[in-house]
Amino acid sequence: MKKLNRKKLRSILMEEYEKQSELNEFASSRSGKKFAQQGKKIESAGLAIRQLAEDQTGKMRETLYNVSEFINKLGNSISGINELNEEGISHTDSLPTISELKKLRKAIQRLEK
Repeated sequence: MKKLNRKKLRSILMEEYEKQSELNEFASSRSGKKFAQQGKKIESAGLAIRQLAEDQTGKMRETLYNVSEFINKLGNSISGINELNEEGISHTDSLPTISELKKLRKAIQRLEK
């Protein structure tokens, strides 16, 4: 077996270390796992809002469904932080979009009138 000098060994180790993104590092840490657990709680809040929507009618029902969908999508994105990175999909693809937020905002504004 070849002997490696310290510089070469260090460069090999640093190269492996640098390949991992900061998000991947976070996702595999203890804090990242807790973050994903909180995402599951957010998802369950979205489902609870959806159940509340069942008792409503008209625009209120539709708006609550939209709120539920937005929150569920956000929670799903957070709770799936580990799975998304392993599959090579960008984590930003699973987040709700700005247009979805604007749509939700307009729907809530309509209810205030």
